[in-house]
Parts: sequence; C-alpha cells; structure tokens
Amino acid sequence: MALQLHELHVVLASAVFVTSPVLAIDPERETAGQIAEELRELRREITELRRDSDADWLTEQRAGEIRGVVTDVLADASDRVSLQDSGATAGWNKGFFLASPDGSFKLKVGGQIQVRWVLNSAGDQPTEYGFENRRTKLSFSGNVFDKSWTYKVKAGFSRSGGLFVLEDAYVQKKLENGIAIKVGQFKAPWMREELVSSSKQLTVERSIVNEYFNQGYSQGIQVGYEAEDFRVSAWTGDGIGSRGFGPGRTNSQNTNWADTSTNYSFAARAEFKLSGDWSQFKDFSSARGSDKGMMVGVAAATQRANQNIGAAEGTKVYGVTGDFTWDLSGVSLFCSGVWINVDQPGSQSTNPWGVTIQGGHFVTETIEAFARYEYMDYDPPTSSDVARFDGFTVGGNWFINKGMKFTADFTYNFASLATGAFVARSAGFRTDNPGQDGQWAIRAQLQLLF
Repeated sequence: MALQLHELHVVLASAVFVTSPVLAIDPERETAGQIAEELRELRREITELRRDSDADWLTEQRAGEIRGVVTDVLADASDRVSLQDSGATAGWNKGFFLASPDGSFKLKVGGQIQVRWVLNSAGDQPTEYGFENRRTKLSFSGNVFDKSWTYKVKAGFSRSGGLFVLEDAYVQKKLENGIAIKVGQFKAPWMREELVSSSKQLTVERSIVNEYFNQGYSQGIQVGYEAEDFRVSAWTGDGIGSRGFGPGRTNSQNTNWADTSTNYSFAARAEFKLSGDWSQFKDFSSARGSDKGMMVGVAAATQRANQNIGAAEGTKVYGVTGDFTWDLSGVSLFCSGVWINVDQPGSQSTNPWGVTIQGGHFVTETIEAFARYEYMDYDPPTSSDVARFDGFTVGGNWFINKGMKFTADFTYNFASLATGAFVARSAGFRTDNPGQDGQWAIRAQLQLLF
C-alpha cells in the first residue's frame, strides 16, 4: 500500500510540474529565487496530496470498520424483528407473562411473600414473640394451544426447613356451555374460606374454624358448570385432609396411587349469585366504588377410610357447610357455618361444628378496618372444657398499592386451649396450661404479590 501511494505521489507531482502555468520556467524571465519559490510550492502541493491520499486510505479503513458494525447491528435487528414476527408478547398484568399474539399460548409467572411478626400471651406462661416467613410461593399458570386448555403449577417453601412443596398441579379443559373438567392436585370444592386465596383474606390469617375444617390440597378430578347466576362443581379423589374428619382424615397431597387411604371421597359445592359479578367474590374485601354483590354457597363432603389408614379403617365421614357473602361498595360481610359427623367403628361418633362472622369497612380509600367472631366446638372425646374456641379478632388493612398490603390484628380467646384442644399456630396461639384461658395474640404482616 505504501509503494502504491509513493508511485501515486510521483505521478501527481509530474503532472503538476508539467501542466501548472505557475511552474512553467522561462529562462529569460525567471530568477533563481523565483525557481526556489516555485520548488517550495511544488513540495507543499505534494505534501497536501500525500495527506489527502492517506486520509482517503484511513477513510476506507474506517468505512470497512463501520460496515462491520452496521452488519452486526442489522443482524441483531433482524433477530429482534424475527421475535416480533413470531408474535411473542410480554409484560405485566397482575403478574409477569409471555404469550403468543392470538393468546393461544400463555405463561404467567407470579409469587407471594408474607412476612409476619407474632406476639403471644398465654396466662402464666412467658410472653413469646418472633418473625416467620408465613408464606413464600411461586406459581406458573396459563394456557396451551388455545384458551380452553389451562394449567397451573404452584409450590411454596415450608416454614420449617424451607423445603419446596408442591401445592397446585392441574390441567383444566373448558368445554362449551360453561362446562369445565379439571384433573390433578388442587383444593376440593368444600370450605369457601379455604377456596379464597391466602393473599385475599380479610384478616392476617383465615379463621380458626376454617383451619380445623378446611380441605387443603387433594388429588382428583372435578367437573364444573358455570352459568350467569349460579355455578356448581363436583369432585372425587384420593381423600380430603380436614382435621374435622377426625380419624377418617386423609391428606392425598403429593401421594402415590398405592398410598390412597380412602375407599371413596366426594365433595360438591353450589353457589348462587344474587347480584354482582363472579370476579368480585375472589376476595373478602369490598373497596369503595366497587360493584355491590351478594352470593350464597352450600357444599357437602363424604369419604370412607380404607385399610391404608390403619386402626381407623372403615371410618365414615360426611359433612355440610354453608356461607353468605355480601359486598356493599366499601363494606363487606361474610358468614359461614360447618357441621361434620365422624363415625368410627367401635367408637362413639363425634359431631364437630363451627360458625364464623366477619366484616370489613373502608374508612379511607386505602385503609380497611375489620372484625371477626368465631365459635367452634370440635367435639373430641375429652373434657368439654377444652373442646371449644370462642374468640374474636379486630384489626385493619393498609393497601399500599396493588401488590403490597400491610395487615395487623389482635385475637382473643375466651375459652381454654389446654392439652387436648386444637391449637391453631396460624392464629398465633399455643397450648394453655391447665385451668388457664384468655389467651391472646397480636399479628402484623407485610404481603407482596408479584
């Protein structure tokens, strides 16, 4: 390249020397000084030509580099356009999602964190208090092939040891005319309070009545039907793990088929919407300006324990529950009752039951005050002095934003939780010493949904 530039300089210099009228030498007119000046001019023009030639060469080199960068950028842009052309959409809508443009395929990723502080006072025992990660969950849900095929996989880290435990794992197909079939692991259609997400409760935690009678997660199949003003669902599976089922209780969550502990297990629930929209009954609050609505629900469950449950084989359980929900645009009311019959061969049958009444009122746009009363007779074959819960809860919610909520409440029990009683740690309670009653707890919780 250097040789070619030198040759170019010589040619250009010769051309300038021959053709330039300034450099044409007339021996009769030019002096030695003029010739020297003309030579200096020639050198100056040669220097400028060399500089321009080098600049052109550097420009070409730079242009090559720029072409390489442009090629890379265009390739990257092409990839991005390809992704857009594939129809992938992403964003946040009550959770992060990735979806095809027509909505046939969708993946939604969400999570829940509940950090809780509890202070407990139980008679003459030392006061106890501390923190816990009450719930830390991750969920994946969406649809495949079309919007009628939906799925959900959800798991939570256990409070003791942090093990990642599977909760929901199901596939659902929505047929025409409001019919849907769901198979996998989920909550059977039994207690309404349990069916409402833990993230959408009125108080820090569900009621103690619910903690004793709730269905938890079970493996099975469910058929449902939803119309404009009513909906019904029927379920059968490997067993419901309600504490209220006594020795007939069997939790089929995350179990092998050979470990099924029931001969049969059925649950069915019907709900009647008197006013409002179905979507507003997914929680127990009624914000200011929201629609008014009213719903009545009833459910029944029954199951029979088999040989895998041991000495309680043959235990039969059946029960009924009913509930009433009323949203009044800033005020909410919920009432429920449950009754169970547990019949174990060779033992006296028991009939635990309970009632819950709770309500909330938005005193501002973001602050909700609430109160709850509950009574439960869990009817164990022990002294009646420890066979009851009779207490109330008062507190409030601060809805910081759509994904953040702070809740604090106070719970008091008039009855005793002595040895043999059901003690709900979720309520912040512990076992009373004999003859003690009046246990109370303060709970404060920060919840994040994403």
